[in-house]
Amino acid sequence: MEIMSASFSRFSRACLISCAVLLATGLQLFAQQSPVYARNLARFSLGARLDDNVAQIALISDHPTLGYALLAGNSELVLSLSKIQNFDVISFLNEGTIGTVTISISNSKLAAASSQWHQIAQQNLTAKVTKINVGPTEAKYVKFSFSVANSGRIAQLAVYSTANLTVATTALAGAVDGKDAKDFGDGKEAKEVAEGPPEEGPPPNLPDPPPFVFVPLLSE
Repeated sequence: MEIMSASFSRFSRACLISCAVLLATGLQLFAQQSPVYARNLARFSLGARLDDNVAQIALISDHPTLGYALLAGNSELVLSLSKIQNFDVISFLNEGTIGTVTISISNSKLAAASSQWHQIAQQNLTAKVTKINVGPTEAKYVKFSFSVANSGRIAQLAVYSTANLTVATTALAGAVDGKDAKDFGDGKEAKEVAEGPPEEGPPPNLPDPPPFVFVPLLSE
């Protein structure tokens, strides 16, 4: 019985050490391979602002049920980020609007009609979710020039710092499919919301830990 007990004890310790090695290796691989999902920089709570008070409440607040009307003709919106940011994708929900959008950028504040804006993209407005690849690029100010043939509404403006939009696109599509009538059909003015201080940015990425190996020592 004592021999069996000693053998079982050594076997248990070996199993525990092996499990610890596998768990540590798995966590390290997960940390290296997990995707970094996009962060929306166009948020009122992060210090972003729009030149139209109603637009900033409807488009950059955390209220997905608010929409902003785009009437037939030409119109412009200027988005001011909290600071110069790197980004590569812009998107927004679109309900019924037909036309085009032109994206221009600047690192300094300009009048909307200024010729110093740098145009980086132009494309048709697509149904449900309009996504525009613009980067990688950097800017503090982003100008949206709309040329609308058929009026509609837009919502949930987003400026993403990475092209990995798996989570973001799914959330946008779900918001439109489930709330079409509620989100875009009422036409009511958005209410003013209180401004708050910009949130702190994410902490800097830390370097990956060096690889390590456990060497089990089994005593007799």
